[in-house]
Amino acid sequence: MKTLHSRFTVFGPLAVLAVILAACAPAATPAPISAPAAEPTAAPSTEAPAEPAPVEPVAITYWHTMSDPETAQLETVVAAFEAANPDITVETTRYAYDDFKPALLTSIAGGEAPDTARLDIIWVPEFAELGALMQLDGAMAEFEAIAADLFPGPLATNHWDGHYFGLPQNTNTQVLLWNEGRFQELGLTAPPQSAAEFAEVACQLSSPADERYGYALGGTYFWAPAPIFYAMGGKVVDEGITTSTGYVNGPDSVAAFSLLNDLYQQGCISPNVLGGGIGTADGHATGAYAMITDGPWMVDIYKGSYPDFEVNFAPIPSGPDGTTSSVVGGEDAVVFADTDQADAAMEWVAFLLSEDAQRTMAEVGVIPTRSSLVGDPSLPPYFDIFLQQLETAQARVPHPKWSDMDGAINNAFQRVLRGDQTVQQALDQAAGEINSLITG
Repeated sequence: MKTLHSRFTVFGPLAVLAVILAACAPAATPAPISAPAAEPTAAPSTEAPAEPAPVEPVAITYWHTMSDPETAQLETVVAAFEAANPDITVETTRYAYDDFKPALLTSIAGGEAPDTARLDIIWVPEFAELGALMQLDGAMAEFEAIAADLFPGPLATNHWDGHYFGLPQNTNTQVLLWNEGRFQELGLTAPPQSAAEFAEVACQLSSPADERYGYALGGTYFWAPAPIFYAMGGKVVDEGITTSTGYVNGPDSVAAFSLLNDLYQQGCISPNVLGGGIGTADGHATGAYAMITDGPWMVDIYKGSYPDFEVNFAPIPSGPDGTTSSVVGGEDAVVFADTDQADAAMEWVAFLLSEDAQRTMAEVGVIPTRSSLVGDPSLPPYFDIFLQQLETAQARVPHPKWSDMDGAINNAFQRVLRGDQTVQQALDQAAGEINSLITG
């Protein structure tokens, strides 16, 4: 940890008095000019100059849930950080995702939380509300400079109660995946660019009798319809997170879910959206689903399971205003509030957000969060489409009760697809449930 020392000179009362008396005394008569007396020459000092006090080394802990390749690559980042900061050691601990949150909550309750961690983006407001996280804006020297270069969507996932309690360490988003072979069957050579064209193509490429569909969703949980929802202008709550009325049940949100419901009722969306059937990844690679929405991890999944399948990416079709959008995923780097090594912990977080560290992790497929890396030739070529999509991708509501809000939208979408309620009725009910979560 680096500590700054300042030296202050203290003037005592006698010294002040001497200055005052000198200022008030009458001017003396000048003496005749004469040659100055020679001053004695000081003997050279034989004492060695005082050396600065050694910096006390510190160790900080960092917990995460990285994959095998990411964990191996992280060691390269740690080594680079420790080389640049020889007074700081980083001790890393890896957890399985399902075990991570319980481990964190237990450690916080016992006063033994790590100094830093990489959290799922939807957890940051929840842990901030618990008082477990350190506010970084106003405390971290590099915060403003780093934040200015980050994609807005990933940065927003750290905002709660007027402050930022983390920084986006890595990110991802969903784009449109289209099966070129299926498109060519109908003489189509390019993916749809607008929502209207998307709906038309989805039905053209569907044949329910043959169990072939133009589009497939992985489920009804919000992550699945979110790309289309946001591209169509949908909103869950207002900017201040004070109400959902007029937002999740507003005209744009209703239009987004109506589009998806219409496609489902017409047999243009696979029935696996309500469970069962072929998974979206397998169905897309085998031609059962002409289009899906998914993330950058599909590159490695298809390399392993379908090495002969060439995946094609495109932006999410734009909504009525001509703007494409999608949903933000990823993880955020945080500092825990009870750390004894806050300065060193913030140094580590800043390093994780550096361009060099982000490039290093990109070598194993981790999408960076810095917009300055768009077009960087060292990044994998397929990153381009995801980095472009991230320029307009939106964060899910950064609120401690987001998981319950997600559940309200999920249930509403299911009621619509099953024909239990109209889209407006279902989203009106969801708005009421979300409002109760905001105020409760």
